[in-house]
Amino acid sequence: MNIYNKKLIEEYTFQIISRAKSIITRCNSLLSQDFASDAPKRLAETLIKSCEYLEEATIYFYKDIEWSNTKKVEASFTLLQAIDSVVRDIGAHIRYIDGALTQKLPWSFVIPIQKNIKNYLPGTDIEILLRPQWKYNYTIITDNLYDYYYKILSPYELFTKTDLKDVLKISKNFYIISFPTIERKNILLHCLLGHEIGHLASKEFIKRFREKALQNIKNDINPVIVKDINARFDEVMNKKKTENGTEIPPLFLHEIKKGLIQEELSRAIRKATKAWENGLEEILSDIIGCILFGPALLFSLLEIALQKSDGLDVKPSDENRYYPPWRMRLREVVNIVNDMTVFPLPKDKFKNKNIPQSVSERFDIIKDIVKEETDQKQIETDVTLNISYKYIKEHITEGKKFFIEKYKPLSKDFYNKESDFYEKNTTFN
Repeated sequence: MNIYNKKLIEEYTFQIISRAKSIITRCNSLLSQDFASDAPKRLAETLIKSCEYLEEATIYFYKDIEWSNTKKVEASFTLLQAIDSVVRDIGAHIRYIDGALTQKLPWSFVIPIQKNIKNYLPGTDIEILLRPQWKYNYTIITDNLYDYYYKILSPYELFTKTDLKDVLKISKNFYIISFPTIERKNILLHCLLGHEIGHLASKEFIKRFREKALQNIKNDINPVIVKDINARFDEVMNKKKTENGTEIPPLFLHEIKKGLIQEELSRAIRKATKAWENGLEEILSDIIGCILFGPALLFSLLEIALQKSDGLDVKPSDENRYYPPWRMRLREVVNIVNDMTVFPLPKDKFKNKNIPQSVSERFDIIKDIVKEETDQKQIETDVTLNISYKYIKEHITEGKKFFIEKYKPLSKDFYNKESDFYEKNTTFN
């Protein structure tokens, strides 16, 4: 039977509509549940409207099929398959709403985080949906969900009577932040959400330097690669000449060498670019998280670093997505804490005198850890990484100044010795 058989296509169309209605039913059911913020409900409403919109387009394409023309039937079937793919993709996003149910969250943490994000990223009309995930990791989907939905839905706007603006009920800056579900009640570890906020805050800063930084990296790498290829190539050619006694035409050798240089240079620049972008973004996100959440971010970061069985000095590579070594990340955050007026902790502000002592001891342990520079020595063994990190260090210095100045008014208690922070927070009394 031909795949473009009318009965098969008709049944397939019904299946698309059925999937869309199933998503609508599930979302309507979730709308009756309890959520700690309005973000999940707005996402549910967006999924409902999106499925109604796609159902309308599906019916249009089915009715428009010219069954007497095989090529047009094939084209229409391809359009139906494309819509089905979007429906299935949207359906997978129900997990974000389901995960945001109040009982699955550190619910008392959601509203303060949402409020603080609006303070930290003013003028962006930003909205965060916090949800647990079974994978043990704190992550943020840095792709704006509003833009994503607009991109996948806009091709069908001509085939419906619905304005796409009426479909998208979420904020124009809508992001998903995930945390490990088994850490739901570990409020101290949730300071790592500051790092995730840092990813959003650092994007524009990094974009400002990207073009110039990558050009500088390319300029630095080029002579290194040329020198290395020339040396290795000449060594191999001299050896072959000695063994065979045959002279290879210089023009032929030149073309081979030129090709090797271009290939190696391309590979090295891709590697250096990833190392610079990912390394800078991770470290800046740590720094921003610490400026916003104080030393608590440093202690949370250490807890994650201790889980890494391969140690604190792993060299950035494809295998670890070119993330910087943990010792380096901890060191940069220690530098931020050292600039604050938090330590030494005022013992007279605590009823339990063991608390300031324990916290100070933990800080001293981390300071001892970052005194060693084994992480930097690992990077220095790789010429490409060494070049990338030369520029990362420059931009970290600029980033610190920029973000401390930007967020200091919101984090004034960490920088003001005369702050009444302890008096205001009865947790310490």
